[in-house]
Amino acid sequence: MAPPRNERLFEPNASIVLVGCRGAGKRTLGFLGALHLRRRLVTEDHYFEKVTGLSRGQYLARHGRDRFARQTIDVFRRMLDANRTGCIIECGMSSFNQEAQDVLREYSKTHPVVYIHREKEQIASLMDAADAQQLLEADGTHRSCSNFEYYNLHDSATPIAASASVSGTSTPTNGRQQSGPSKLLCVQEDFARFLDIITGRGAAKAWLESPFSVAAIPVEFRAYSYALRLRLSSLVGVDLDWDDFEASADCVELIIDHWPDDLMNVIARQVALIRRYMGVPIIYHVEENPRGERRRPPEEKNPMDAELLELGLRLGVDYISVDLQRDEALVHRVLQRRGRSKVIGNFWHMGLGALPWQDDRQIENYRRARALGCDIVRMVRFCVNDSPAEYLDDFKKRVHETFPDPKPPLVAYDFSVLGVRTPLQTNILAPVKHLGMENGRDHLATVSHASHAFEMNFRQFLLDPLQFYVLGSNVSYSLSPAMHTAAYDFNSMPHSFRAVSCATLDSLNQICSADTFGGACLTAPFKVAVMPQLKVRSAHADAIGAVNVLLPLRGRTGAVLDHANARNRAGPARGFFGDNTDWSSILTCLRRAISPRNHVQPSKTTALVVGAGGMARAAIYALYQLGCRNIFVYNRTVRRATDVAAHFNRWAALQAAAAPPTAPTTATGPTQNAGGMCRVLTSLSEPWPEGFQLPTIVISCVPATSVDGNPPADFVMPLDWLRSPTGGVVVELAYEPLVTPLVAQMRAVRDKMCPSWVVVDGLEVVAEMAIEAFELMTGRMAPKRIMKEVCRKTWESQQQRRALS
Repeated sequence: MAPPRNERLFEPNASIVLVGCRGAGKRTLGFLGALHLRRRLVTEDHYFEKVTGLSRGQYLARHGRDRFARQTIDVFRRMLDANRTGCIIECGMSSFNQEAQDVLREYSKTHPVVYIHREKEQIASLMDAADAQQLLEADGTHRSCSNFEYYNLHDSATPIAASASVSGTSTPTNGRQQSGPSKLLCVQEDFARFLDIITGRGAAKAWLESPFSVAAIPVEFRAYSYALRLRLSSLVGVDLDWDDFEASADCVELIIDHWPDDLMNVIARQVALIRRYMGVPIIYHVEENPRGERRRPPEEKNPMDAELLELGLRLGVDYISVDLQRDEALVHRVLQRRGRSKVIGNFWHMGLGALPWQDDRQIENYRRARALGCDIVRMVRFCVNDSPAEYLDDFKKRVHETFPDPKPPLVAYDFSVLGVRTPLQTNILAPVKHLGMENGRDHLATVSHASHAFEMNFRQFLLDPLQFYVLGSNVSYSLSPAMHTAAYDFNSMPHSFRAVSCATLDSLNQICSADTFGGACLTAPFKVAVMPQLKVRSAHADAIGAVNVLLPLRGRTGAVLDHANARNRAGPARGFFGDNTDWSSILTCLRRAISPRNHVQPSKTTALVVGAGGMARAAIYALYQLGCRNIFVYNRTVRRATDVAAHFNRWAALQAAAAPPTAPTTATGPTQNAGGMCRVLTSLSEPWPEGFQLPTIVISCVPATSVDGNPPADFVMPLDWLRSPTGGVVVELAYEPLVTPLVAQMRAVRDKMCPSWVVVDGLEVVAEMAIEAFELMTGRMAPKRIMKEVCRKTWESQQQRRALS
């Protein structure tokens, strides 16, 4: 039995088309998507003007409605045909035309065509009520000519005012200007996650760059993973505090057990809410017997279930759950339309007389799921004290011995009227519920919260309490111990975290050689010195030439996945892994703070990095990942700045040489400056270099207090360098003191010269570093909100103690 051909597996570089009604946010999403994927943004309005030499309004006035309609369809066809790869294509109102929709249906056989929609109230607020009603009624036809859809969840931000490459022209701004931090960060992250799923670039890219990151290891291949079961019937009409769901599980299983009015849009919105507020993979499951619905005959129910399952695939969920005991045509349809969503094949043995684990038909069920091409096989059985745990253990052993690798991971467990059997019988996708949600009829989610389930592993001595550290010559003031300890408490982990001052590799090695060593955050002087001792390094650490996170390798084999899954276990280390989270923490803060007016344009945007140490290297790398290709470096010791600039110029040249020859060279794509990406400034008294825009990004990587006997940097910017008419963002990495001379200067500049400057203080960056380090060290999601609160409170307590001493 061969699996059916996957009809929605498109080429990774196939152009992506966005359709939807006016006000849905297609232009904004197109711009954000083009930046994320490094593609050209093509809009129908600009393409029409490029082809005809007239705007749409001018063409209509000059040639009349009939000729305008014919020309519009002709341009529409040409636009799609001429931009088949490397583009994000934003369609205008032409997509409402029946002929254009026929063109889109044909195009969707080889390309992703994404229907963009949002809350009806948001669209209605942008136009006359009668026009909005008519437009929204017609908008539903976009589902029939698209193969994906994205629910653009409302974000209370000023619409983006940006310019981008649009078929060789510039997109004009809409006249509105936004100062202060970008509030489009949520939209940007949501849409980026969606694009990564439908293009298949997410997990693979994360694994190649940093195999210990949470995003790099799919939930089915982790040592332990937990699925939070959320029923649609429990979510609709309930005012949830989504902050309470943070880090509550490794993934969410959204169970469609209810058919409310406007069902498709309700489901799309719930998927969008989970994607935004939890940021974890989504399993989409359509329950066979919806709550409150009459039982329907198969000829009536199967088409509805097929439509609901198709919706899950259209929404780009990570996993689609399908019951293999259902109608074969339904199963075949899901497998045929799966795209890049993984398929979980289910066998539910419910009620008295459930098929025993020792029955040969259970092996045959697994064989069938494997033959169909399921990525995961889930087998769940109702038991009444008739199935000792040994029966299931024997079945798992038979599966392991019968089927050669690679084979789909098996999720198998018993449950009863009292709930799922504990200790949990499956290490992966173990079902859990949220503390504040009632069980209702869900007997598969009686264990509350992933942290409670994870704690059982320590109680059963499957995992071990470990000791973690921040190590360096001057770490007495570190905020890391408080943040990591709060995260351990949240996740019910019996680990400890201490700050230990040491300055030699011998002392570092002595700490790291202990069997209970779990990992360490490194500061000076170890970030570069420890590199030669590492058995494995992330691609980021290699590029930067420094590490700030050190982990022991304790896997039984040499496989990196085995090492990653050995986290939270004691024993002799086979070697060490090094990663760098300095750069990604800086990048996160930049993305959060850069306003749409100052979006990064590789050929134009200019940045300044102050310093030439390990943090400066991380800052340059973050700017490169952000897309900036004009980076100036200033350091009191010019030679060190020259060395750092030369390192990254060589590295960037290698990246450009290794880029695929078909990669588009556009304003939103990779570029390489003839003079190199990094340039050195030798003096603060000189005017800003000619031919370059004034900096809109400034990152200070120098200490504000005395370190190792050296005087503090006390860096401030020349005022002439701060005259960017659109302001920009300044990131100050020092936080002792929090208000450094640079922060004080920028506050004054913001008050007196330009209110559009955004200042990011050192506590924001250090909190992000701790969050990423915790996830690398433990393999568990970090409670970000809690760690950020602890960071601020701990710093404030330190200041109070110093004031009293």
